[in-house]
Amino acid sequence: MIEIAGVRKRFGAHLVLDGVSLDVAAGEIVALTGPSGCGKTTLLRCVNGLERADDGTIRVAGDQVPTGAAGAAHGADDRALLAIRRRVGFVFQTWNLFAHRSVLDNVIEAPVHVARVPVAEATDRARALLERVGIAARAGARPHQLSGGEQQRAAIARALAMNPSALLLDEPTSALDPGRRRELATLLRGLVDDGLALLCVSHDPDFARELRARVLVMVAGKIAPPGPG
Repeated sequence: MIEIAGVRKRFGAHLVLDGVSLDVAAGEIVALTGPSGCGKTTLLRCVNGLERADDGTIRVAGDQVPTGAAGAAHGADDRALLAIRRRVGFVFQTWNLFAHRSVLDNVIEAPVHVARVPVAEATDRARALLERVGIAARAGARPHQLSGGEQQRAAIARALAMNPSALLLDEPTSALDPGRRRELATLLRGLVDDGLALLCVSHDPDFARELRARVLVMVAGKIAPPGPG
């Protein structure tokens, strides 16, 4: 579902990703751990095209993410990125909800304005997603009226609104207490049981265990080889 092969990314003279390769199958959770600054979040941003990898290949459900220097095929690259972003949901560490819109409006934004889904249809799906993530009663609230855990769930519902094949999460437990962390793990396992591929960046080993994830460790821009046992 997510296929990453030989990906490299530089920022100036600094090599952030150094030949990263990994796969995440449909119905699988991979937790990416490692010290701060090792390239974990940059890799997520390369998968959905927020950053452009310099070398290597990235595919999601068969669609290829543009890599290398942008060239004459700029329009083709834009179309490829749009296709990828419909297949890949991204939950940011700081959630990035639109502060001036209700939870419901945040969730219907992309389906209505990007996928051109009729408002009534997008609203029905959004309410079903908010019910699934456990905050249906907060549909009319603004982000500042929500707890950290509720904002996290709203961000997940928004990421799922385009019916993606893969979901990327960046440090999803940073604002959650242990009880909310367990609830989030249960929610995400249920989504994966429906066939979603999930790639999660986390410093939290307890959360990775609760997710029942395959854990990969990044060090200095590379996936570290597995330890003994």
